[in-house]
Order: sequence, then C-alpha cells, then structure tokens
Amino acid sequence: MTSMPRRRRPVSSSSSRTFITVLLAFLFAAYDGIPTVTSFSAPSPITTQSLSSSTNVNHQRNIRQPASSLDAVGPAVAATAASALALPSLKTVSLACLIPTLSGFYKSEYGVSYAYGTAMTATSLLVLRSLLSASAPLDSIAVVHAAAVLFYGVRLNLFLAYREIFLPRFRHMRERIEDRAKSRGSRLSRTPFIVSCAALYAFLATPFLVTSKSCAEMSIKCCSGESGVVGIIWNLVRAAVVATWGGFLIEAWGDFAKSIGKAQKGEDALITGGIFRFFRHPNYTGEIIGWASSCVAAFLAVAATSGKTLSAWMSMAPSLIACVLGASGISFVLTTATAGLERRQLEKYGDTDEYKEWVGKSWVGFQLVKKTKDEEETVVPGATEDNGSPTPEE
Repeated sequence: MTSMPRRRRPVSSSSSRTFITVLLAFLFAAYDGIPTVTSFSAPSPITTQSLSSSTNVNHQRNIRQPASSLDAVGPAVAATAASALALPSLKTVSLACLIPTLSGFYKSEYGVSYAYGTAMTATSLLVLRSLLSASAPLDSIAVVHAAAVLFYGVRLNLFLAYREIFLPRFRHMRERIEDRAKSRGSRLSRTPFIVSCAALYAFLATPFLVTSKSCAEMSIKCCSGESGVVGIIWNLVRAAVVATWGGFLIEAWGDFAKSIGKAQKGEDALITGGIFRFFRHPNYTGEIIGWASSCVAAFLAVAATSGKTLSAWMSMAPSLIACVLGASGISFVLTTATAGLERRQLEKYGDTDEYKEWVGKSWVGFQLVKKTKDEEETVVPGATEDNGSPTPEE
C-alpha cells in the first residue's frame, strides 16, 4: 500500500517502465540480505548431543564470549542452529505477493483488498511452514510474529467477503471504483499501481522474515532468555511482537463493533460505544500500531544478533530499509485516510451533541494531512469499513 493518489494522471509508457524497474530492483536488493533457499529442504538434524559437544569445546578452550554478540553462545552452536532453518526463497515470496495482486486487473479494488489479505496470508504460511519444520528448537517468538500476520490476512479476507456478500452498498461501491478505474484507461494501465502494491506487500512481509532469520542465528541458550544485554533486547523483540498482535486485535475489534452497531442502529448511525469510546478510528489506528510494531521487532532482532558489529548491520541494511518502506508506506496511506474520515464525519455529524461529546473524549489516532472537500474518494489498501476496506469511507 504505497500512497494511492486521489487523482490519477496519464502515465507515459517510458515512465511506467522506469517506475516498475526501480521497484523490482529494490525489491530484489532488499531481500538479498535474507538467506533464502529454492525449496523447503530438510536441514541437517541438530541434537542435544551435538549442542553439548559444541558448548564443551568452547568451554575447554576458555574462549571468553561477549554477551552482546552472537558469539556469546559459540560459533559452532550458532552455525548449526542457523543451518537448521530454510526460509522461503526470494522467488517464492515475490510470487506470493504478486500473484494475488494481479486480481487488480480484473477488479481494481481487489488489488488492495483481497490481494492484500491473501499476500499476507500466503507469505506468513510459507514462513510458518519453514519455522515449524526446522530441525533445531528455535525461539517461539518468530512463530508468534508470523502468526500475527497470518491472523491479519485471514481476518481481513473473511471480513471483506462478509461485506461483499451481505452488504449491497459495498458491492455498489466496488463497482463505482471499477468504473472510475476503467475511465482512466485500459486495464494494462493499472500495471504500475499493481506492481507498487505487490512491492508494498513484500515489504510488509520483511519484518517477520528478519525475526525468523534472527531466531535461527541466536543460540538455544540466547533464545531461551539469557541474561545480559542480548537477553534484554530479545525481550524487547517479544514486546514488539505482542504490540503487533495488539494493533491487529484493535483493528479486528473495531471492524466487529462497527458492523454490529450498524446492523442494530442503521447504516447512518454514529458508533461511539465499545472500543469507539477510546479510539475514533480503531481500524486505522490498530493497523498502524500493528505494522509499526512489526517493523520495530525486526530492528530489535537484528540488534540482538548483530550487536555493535557494523558489517552485520550493513548486511541486513537492505532488509531493514524494506521494513521501513513497508511500515511508512502503509502508515502514510492510513494517516491520510484518517484525516479524510475525520472531515466526512464532521460534515455529517458535526452539529449533533453526541458527536461533540464523543470527539471530546476519544482519540483521533494518527492523521497526516487535512483533506479538502473537492478531493475524490481514496482507495485504501486493506482498509475495512471505518478505516476500511481498501475502499473509500462513506
């Protein structure tokens, strides 16, 4: 979800090719820092005996290991643990994000709704399969991180399907979006938009690939909660992953509460109870918190495994840049959309006492810019109802 411009201007064929080339080049460079394999090969088994022997060798040699480095647990142990995990290949991850997004050629709105949820579901399942089949016991935080993204993707698609099947106004909205897309040119003219969405989805998947790689590089001892600087940083990784779950749960709660409230009170009702007592736009706010926390978890995981080693940080720089691009890209879209929704609610309910009291007690969340009345509807990838489906709010 890169920022989706409100008004689309004709894009020359040369500009389109340049835009796509740059995006794809950076995507490949970003993932170059993550070890990949061409398939889910079975790694060499790691046993308690081999771990013990490796540890004993280091102990007998009286090697003093710095607590802030991966070396704290012994190079032999670290190498064995790292070899026990086979992450999905770059090609696999790229296709998992691109293939669903091609649905945008059929329906423009699908490229930022079902494609978004499917890409997140597919990439998280690929990583979970690799983590759960690893022959070495790895810290569970990588599984919890990938599971958070799996929850996000599955829940989003189920919610979108519910709206499309049971709420006619959302089907009509989808068709209006498609009509506008057709008026801007041929289906092939959507290529830059579709490629940019696929790239963004891949960037959003990078953080849990990074935490998975870090778990493979950490020793069993480190991942089990070693004391010292490394242990403290790893606990911060866990806290960031918990915050990721928290953000996505806030978003899910907001969607559920608004759906129930609208069903009971009518489509034009202002929902101010439940979670909306605290967050005016829990969907947007929760999603921003979720993706930002996921990005922070990746940085902390690299800090835990790399310490002050500059070369290690440089090797992970492309992946960390991808993490930042993903979190900042979706945050830009959502904060802009929050400002637009604030304006529309003010226009619709601003004269009511209920609205004034609600605004005084609730938090608007994160918003970037104020929107003007003559702006067109925004397509918000992955948005749902109030913060939305990748469709404009009404």
